[in-house]
Amino acid sequence: MVIWDCEIHQKTKKMLTSLEPKSSSFYDLLQMSPDLNLRDNRGKRHNLSLILLGVVIALLRNRDGVLSSIHRSIKNTHEQLCLALEVDQERVISRSQLPVVLSKVNVCVFEELLFSHYGLELSPSERNWFAGDGKELRGSIEKGSKRGEAIVQVVCHSTRQTVAQDFYNGKKQSEKPILRQVLTQQGLLGQKMSLDALHMNPATLGELVKSGGIFLVGVKKNQKELEADMAHYTTRTKPLEKHETIEKGHGRLEKRRYEAFCVKHEYFEDRWEPCQFSTLIKVHRERTMNKTQKKTTETSLYISNAPHGMARELFEAVRGHWSVETNNHIRDVTLSEDKFRTKKTKSHRAWPPLEHSLSPFYKN
Repeated sequence: MVIWDCEIHQKTKKMLTSLEPKSSSFYDLLQMSPDLNLRDNRGKRHNLSLILLGVVIALLRNRDGVLSSIHRSIKNTHEQLCLALEVDQERVISRSQLPVVLSKVNVCVFEELLFSHYGLELSPSERNWFAGDGKELRGSIEKGSKRGEAIVQVVCHSTRQTVAQDFYNGKKQSEKPILRQVLTQQGLLGQKMSLDALHMNPATLGELVKSGGIFLVGVKKNQKELEADMAHYTTRTKPLEKHETIEKGHGRLEKRRYEAFCVKHEYFEDRWEPCQFSTLIKVHRERTMNKTQKKTTETSLYISNAPHGMARELFEAVRGHWSVETNNHIRDVTLSEDKFRTKKTKSHRAWPPLEHSLSPFYKN
């Protein structure tokens, strides 16, 4: 019998306990779903719920992203898992068949079951802030290539919970239309969205405005003229509101100075008319490293269709946008997403939904 160290055992026990009774019903739902293909290329039908739970436990045990390491964990914990679930002890899936079964999982159906069971329920009467961003699945990049599979995700600022996601091939597709598709399909266009500068385009922002949503988007070099105009505007106009914060942590002291400007009546090119720009946010960051006392400064611009009366909320939304970066850090460092390598594209797409179910355990 395998002996887990105390911390891992407690973390796994916490997961199984905190998800009851939903966990058993969710995995039963996986087994009963006719839309999930659970057969390997030999025609054998596998207990997918047992396999997926084995992968989840492997991630909680800090196995790296190599399939062989994941499989060793599944093999070592299989007996205890069967006893805990009170199921018949079947033969452990082989290392060669593991990626085959993962690749045959209907990711769309799996995600739908996952988000409907564990996802955040959105109230139609209350709008929340969400961050939209894309991430390359580096383990999918083949030798000699620069791009591979990528994921677009929408993350709630307050809970850091992923509420929607989709995939695309970085070699052939663009992140921008995929994000618009996700927002449309999941009914998120009427919410409050923070976006990086890549999504500073009339098509995306216009759709948000049309649906009654609010956006906050970065203004950078990809829109040179707009960035230059807005930067110049902040030098000749007094801000309507200011705010400063000081934070200590991670070996540094960081000071942030926020300023809000009204740009509602400023001139913009005709193509920006559907965006209804109203408020410009300027953020000046000064970081001081505790050990070396080395200082670095950075100034960023953001623009929004929200009225300047929401300036304080926009200041918080700038900071909250990093929730999606925090999730990416957890997926890369803690759950070793970038190390997960397999030649099967669909196996890569089955990985993020599993990590979504684990992310609440790593918030702190």
